[in-house]
Amino acid sequence: MEVLTRPAEHEDRTGPEMWIDEAIWGHRLHDEQSPWLTVLEFLCVMCAEHAQGRTLTENGFNTLSYLPQTQLRLRNLLFNNPHLATILATDLSDDAMWQSWLPRMEENAGGLERPTFGYLRDRFDTFRDFASVVSFLQSSAIEGGSNKRWSSKFVFPFGTSALYEDVSVSAAGGVSTDRRFFARTGEVLYLMLCRSARVGDLRERLIERLITADAPYDGLVKALQGETQFAGRERAGAYLPCKTYPTFDRLAEDWIALLDLKIPVYDTLPHIVTMTGLHLILYQLQRSAEAMGAQGPITLVSEIVSPKRSVVRDLSADSFQANNALPQQALESYIGKITASPEWQAALVSDEPGEKAAELLAMTFDWPDLDDPDDMQGTPAALIERLVQRATVRHKQHVGKVHSTWARLIGLSSRRASRRVRYAPTDRLLKTLVVCCVDRRLEFKEFLALIYQRYGFIIGDQQARSFIDAGTADQEDFSDNARRLEERLASLGLLKRLSDSCAYVENPFQRTA
Repeated sequence: MEVLTRPAEHEDRTGPEMWIDEAIWGHRLHDEQSPWLTVLEFLCVMCAEHAQGRTLTENGFNTLSYLPQTQLRLRNLLFNNPHLATILATDLSDDAMWQSWLPRMEENAGGLERPTFGYLRDRFDTFRDFASVVSFLQSSAIEGGSNKRWSSKFVFPFGTSALYEDVSVSAAGGVSTDRRFFARTGEVLYLMLCRSARVGDLRERLIERLITADAPYDGLVKALQGETQFAGRERAGAYLPCKTYPTFDRLAEDWIALLDLKIPVYDTLPHIVTMTGLHLILYQLQRSAEAMGAQGPITLVSEIVSPKRSVVRDLSADSFQANNALPQQALESYIGKITASPEWQAALVSDEPGEKAAELLAMTFDWPDLDDPDDMQGTPAALIERLVQRATVRHKQHVGKVHSTWARLIGLSSRRASRRVRYAPTDRLLKTLVVCCVDRRLEFKEFLALIYQRYGFIIGDQQARSFIDAGTADQEDFSDNARRLEERLASLGLLKRLSDSCAYVENPFQRTA
């Protein structure tokens, strides 16, 4: 598995305060950036790169630099437009509504040098037609019920006009990039797909179905936005440590399978979001295990929710907790490896071991700050201990929360009928797995084997053989678990039983086709 060394340059003083999480998983995984927002950031990057003729193409590793759209007129109209409802409630004539609304809108709009919206009168027959379009696009917003500020809200990606980066708009009207909700996880996703084995096939489908496709709803977005607005400068600094990785290939394969479905791309995107979330969780866990020297794939013991407590429920909770602890353990292991290096041993026997150790830590992890003498005090062992403490505190703020937060968001985990969080796939996730993985009628046992092989799901007794052989569970425990999954899939219209010993999982979209 080919891995790049630490980058010679990154956002030194404006970027990470230390380079540890980023060296293991990339710059960066972030819990506050949901799977939906990750895909939106990916689309924003892809749109910008397509405009430069380099869709899903890396010109050198970790050199991604792109110019995103900002679309601030659109965002003001959709999410910073409180006067619209007030004026609609009046009995004013159409002309009077425009004359009342336009000056208020132009006075209160944020982030625009010249906030003029008069062009809208030429694009809509009536003020109420304009208001209806605004209302429709507001209702389609991604995570529209959130209390995010107006400049961090996002319309559904109907087309290229609806793609823009997250920004912060100050009270004085200044606009700056914000990395809270577009925290670079979408950039990491972009680099993953660029480095996948099937990037050519994926590029062709993304351009055809998302970039150049006829998108009537995107016409509404463009009518509101007017001329496209771009950021003042390009965005750089994305980093992904692996040149190749199995997760990248499986992720691209699943995107291709979903984009090949004979359904509108708008209906495909939610499934893409769910599968992206699952793959990024598995990527974080697998990289964590490798950083600790562990071998073998990550597994997810998954309970198909039963009415009462079971052995599988306890094993599923144990599996969740063990995986949840992996990233922090990987962090500690990654830092600890430096003590076995020749450079560290040389520092220990030098005339100034503390200073030499601090210099080595600064060169490797960007810590401590060599301009601050207080950070360099102490023995080499004390410095390592202090680094682990500070790195752990930083890790727990965001990267350490990705597994638990994203598992809940994609429907992988649950606390239903239990005090402990466990892997318990929801109907939404189960449907996505079927839609993504089943391209023809598939025997139920083959389906269980497939999702174990690709994603590590342990549901049936064949996949749980290690637990059964160890006496941790009986074969009947997991057989009952598989039977509950069979019943769930049947109730969702995703499985047909032809006889007592023959049940087939079916992709409803393939069946329709």
